[in-house]
Amino acid sequence: MVVRPLDTTMSEAITSVIIASASAVAKVFVIGAIGYVSAIRPKAAPILPASAMNAISKMNFNLLIIPLVYSALASGVTPSALGSLWIVLVSGIGVICLSYAVASLLGKLPFFRVDDRTDFDALRIAAAFPNIVALPILIFPTLCEFPVVYNAFYEGGNESTDGEKYKSCVDESNAMIFVYFFAWNLLYWIIGYPTLVAAGKKRQMKNDATLSATEPHNPPSDNTFDNEELQVKIDVEGDNQERQSNNSSAASVPKGIDENVVPDEDTKDGSEARKRFKGLITLVTNAIIQTLKSPGFVAMVLGVITACIPPLRDALFSTGGPLRFLGSALESLGRAGASVGTLVVAASLVHQANAVENSPAQGADTEVGALNVSTSNNEHSSSGTSLRESMRRRRSSLSQLSIRVMDAIKKRKPTLRMHFWFCISRLIVTPAIVCLLIIAGDCGGILNGFPSLAKLVVIVNSCLPGAQLIVLTLKSRGLSESASIVAQVYLPSYLFSVVTIAAWTSLGLIISTPNEDGSSFCNR
Repeated sequence: MVVRPLDTTMSEAITSVIIASASAVAKVFVIGAIGYVSAIRPKAAPILPASAMNAISKMNFNLLIIPLVYSALASGVTPSALGSLWIVLVSGIGVICLSYAVASLLGKLPFFRVDDRTDFDALRIAAAFPNIVALPILIFPTLCEFPVVYNAFYEGGNESTDGEKYKSCVDESNAMIFVYFFAWNLLYWIIGYPTLVAAGKKRQMKNDATLSATEPHNPPSDNTFDNEELQVKIDVEGDNQERQSNNSSAASVPKGIDENVVPDEDTKDGSEARKRFKGLITLVTNAIIQTLKSPGFVAMVLGVITACIPPLRDALFSTGGPLRFLGSALESLGRAGASVGTLVVAASLVHQANAVENSPAQGADTEVGALNVSTSNNEHSSSGTSLRESMRRRRSSLSQLSIRVMDAIKKRKPTLRMHFWFCISRLIVTPAIVCLLIIAGDCGGILNGFPSLAKLVVIVNSCLPGAQLIVLTLKSRGLSESASIVAQVYLPSYLFSVVTIAAWTSLGLIISTPNEDGSSFCNR
């Protein structure tokens, strides 16, 4: 019997890890490349036109992703494993908050500083909420195909077959991904959505102020931008509380209180503090309600309930079960969800970039139409005075100036510094800190009992590019200016992530893969 040197065994293991990571990432971006080409070819009528993106995306989530969520949790989670999933939930919350903090701090440094405040607010939310569904559920099944992966993470007996080990690896990773997605969804409604809406509204207010500055009868005041924070807060608070009351601002003065008496500063401060606290409670409550009633969460709950009822789970997902036809149908639908989602993401990036470059200035057609109507009315006017003619020419020049201002706004592009800051914070610094924290936790014994596969899930989710939902949220609120900036930043970050995802996945496998005796990375 020939004993191979330890260095040779270690180098082969590292080589296998790198090959597994590269293969998993290559698969994702081959599918993305197909989506990219389908969005531009044939040129006259693309296979994935821009007009179909919303419908396909909605179909994919409701008909493909939701069955995947249910079937993955119902078939892959055991009652004994439920106790360890809370660790993934807490880790997801921590990583998202860390991503937001990293983007915020780097954005303050002179070399990375983003000059435009509203762009900075929107982009750091995009940096905090990555695409944690479509990409991971394509990456992990490919990773689990390699023996170096499924053997390392399998916790069953030695008599299990390779097929059973592979299935266990895929099912457990999918379950962890969807639990992580629950944390993502909860924080998105608490932090992400309100901040995105506020940032987008500030951008639109600045654009409106820039446009109104061309009007001689409406010069911009000194406090135009000083009061924008207050206005945005009022708008967002109104969005969060509109379901509760539409007449809250018209509250009457209680009896016995003189309206003419000015309250002192302490009373004002106390009132403002109570309003902020009430607004925060309302925000968290709405976020929890939005999360609990979302179809994805309902599918998660039903999947966990099914997993806790072994007879029902076996009937649906065991070979020969009486309801196996139903479970098999759900699994077949779910398998297509990740691929379709990746196609939609790639095609949407193309269409968003094209829309920014080819779209006319917002309001240009309206201004020209108004000018033509005004001119026509003036031509049929009976007065025909020189004053009327002078007013018409002034209106025409102002309209043309407004069109040029809006053209400049629409054609504004992200700076190179902005691209660099986003990619560094989202794709490099955040996953580096996560890896260091996991290594420190392993070496310090803090992560004893933490599932090894969960470490890899957390590392991979920390290095993914931004979610498309950020762009869709801004567009749905009519904030096309902010949406265009985020979309233009996304495209190069997705291209750069081809390299970074493979690198961090390889490092994550090295860190998270346990030794044969079950010891962690620090004991090698």
